[in-house]
Amino acid sequence: MKKIQKINLLIASVLTALSAPTTASIAAEKTEWKLAYLAVRGTVYEEVALAIPDRIAKATDGRLIITANSSLLKGNYLLEGVRDGLVEMSLPLTGYYTGSQPLFTVPSLPGISESYEDMQALSASAYGDQVRALYQEKYNATELLETAFCPQTLFSTVPITTVEEWSGRKLRVNNRGTGLIGSELGATTVSLSAGEVLPALERGVIEGVITDSCWAYGAGFQSVISNASSWKLGSVLPTPVLVNNDAWAALPKDLKTIVIAEFDKLEQEFIIRWKERAAEMPELWKSAGVDFHEVSNEEMTRVYAEKIQEPVLAAWRKDMVRAGLDADAVEKTARDAVK
Repeated sequence: MKKIQKINLLIASVLTALSAPTTASIAAEKTEWKLAYLAVRGTVYEEVALAIPDRIAKATDGRLIITANSSLLKGNYLLEGVRDGLVEMSLPLTGYYTGSQPLFTVPSLPGISESYEDMQALSASAYGDQVRALYQEKYNATELLETAFCPQTLFSTVPITTVEEWSGRKLRVNNRGTGLIGSELGATTVSLSAGEVLPALERGVIEGVITDSCWAYGAGFQSVISNASSWKLGSVLPTPVLVNNDAWAALPKDLKTIVIAEFDKLEQEFIIRWKERAAEMPELWKSAGVDFHEVSNEEMTRVYAEKIQEPVLAAWRKDMVRAGLDADAVEKTARDAVK
């Protein structure tokens, strides 16, 4: 009898073990991803990066855990990092790649992406499709969300409110398009990492920087600059949230549906957040003692003159030819999108 009882207990324990989830199976149900971004304090970009982990964990009931880290990859390696699978997700600064990927230069060309609505129209056009195809084909990545940096603004230690006042100034820029424009206006444009900008302004190495207004404020530029000018020269620059295609393919289908829906919600919420931040920045700068100058339409018309714009576009077209891309078709698509 005891022998039979032992056999029955053994059978019961085996059946229980087979039916109950093991520690290994529970662990297998939880997916963990790393998200790389650049620490740029005060930006909507950074707010998006920091919001993603909590929102996705809650939406998926902990089945997808994303850890955001700003020190995993350098700012100029965020595309390659997601491509190579060093991280599952990243928020690349595409402006840093405009020297080698001229397709990313389009939003920074004057007269194209001068508002959030312009940027959205670009994204919804064939140009946006082309950019997303580039992510897929060259960087093994899928775009889950698109946001933007706050309006690009010229911050300087001296007034730069007219076309003439650009001449001879040494300015830091963050993309090829703005660099070409600055050069045509007579400035010397240089590339510096985010961490080098404030010290360079303090030492007089540069006299100004064209950058995200929110980052400049968060980084404390008001302690060293006295002037800000809202030149509309590619004012709204997009930034995507990308996921590595292999990591994405490995995610269960039901989980993908949840993640897509949550990223859609995040994108819509951060459109509102972006507009709030953009609207408050001029007064924040003025309150900090900075002379914030709204550049007039008349002055912008001078910048848009053919003698200034044609050399800029000619240089960009050469970049496009080297990349095997049709510059005229891309420019027409972009400008038609924002009419």
